[in-house]
Amino acid sequence: MKLTIGEKITLLRKEKNITQTELAEYLYLTPQTVSRWEVGNGAPEITLLPRIAAFFGVSIDELFGLTSLERAENLVCRYSVLRDERSFQEAMECVNSQLQTIDAALRSGAEDAAGLEKERDQLEAEKMHLWIQLGRESFHRACRIADSFVEKTEGRPEHPWYLRMRLQRNQLSIFMGKSREALAACRRDFAEHPDITALLLYLSMLSDLYDYEAVLSVPESGGGARELIFPPSEKNLSVWRLLIHAAAETDRIDFVEEHMPQVLAVCSRQDEFQFLMNLPGLYRRADQEEKLSAVRARLAALLPEQPMNQYFIDRARAAIEQS
Repeated sequence: MKLTIGEKITLLRKEKNITQTELAEYLYLTPQTVSRWEVGNGAPEITLLPRIAAFFGVSIDELFGLTSLERAENLVCRYSVLRDERSFQEAMECVNSQLQTIDAALRSGAEDAAGLEKERDQLEAEKMHLWIQLGRESFHRACRIADSFVEKTEGRPEHPWYLRMRLQRNQLSIFMGKSREALAACRRDFAEHPDITALLLYLSMLSDLYDYEAVLSVPESGGGARELIFPPSEKNLSVWRLLIHAAAETDRIDFVEEHMPQVLAVCSRQDEFQFLMNLPGLYRRADQEEKLSAVRARLAALLPEQPMNQYFIDRARAAIEQS
């Protein structure tokens, strides 16, 4: 049962061995006034609360009998409503501070271990809720930016952000559970405007959904896709990256070996490296050791020429060696 403010003042006063007279003198009041608070006949004026809290060395929340867990819950609820950075930081700092206190108490062998574990579980749940709410808010903010760019660049495919922002918006739609609507829009846009950009957006959406079989079926399904990707050229290499990746993920060696020579013939050495990085896993799963060794050797030869920092070069080298 939560204490009234008068009961909390009584408890704090007795814990610190302070008399009603001493508290009254500090507040420039009569002892009778303090006594009335403690028996429930009235309460301190709001202007006195900060001084009373400071006197006892507690927060105003504690003065009102609010537990640490309740304070964390209130801060999390406040962020759920306000969705601002300051509210998020205050709530997260409160939760983390309490978790650290509980962990320290458990390590020291606290008597009420079961109660502390229960409180810890509740705090972890509140922390998870905070991250989920932050993620949702972040996605919504990112979507507003993407929508703004899409609107601004409508009808201007030459704009440097035309394609990138539409790709980003499609990915955000997946994270937000709107992939079905976004995929339908991409399919419709390609049907209405069958150009290389619409095709790339459509195939990228399918690839982001891991529907690699559908990616490979698009060039064979009509609608102008085949005419856009054949023959391979610098203009359609972005589409071929998606097709080769889909073929590798579905173990379609036949597709890779049929089309890769034509693709590589129009590639730069940087593009060649990116295409070949799809193949080691494919050949390893197919137990084609000779082809796997040849691809590894070619990738190792191309790696030093790639415009990557040392960290990514090291990661690429490890991936090549371990594939």
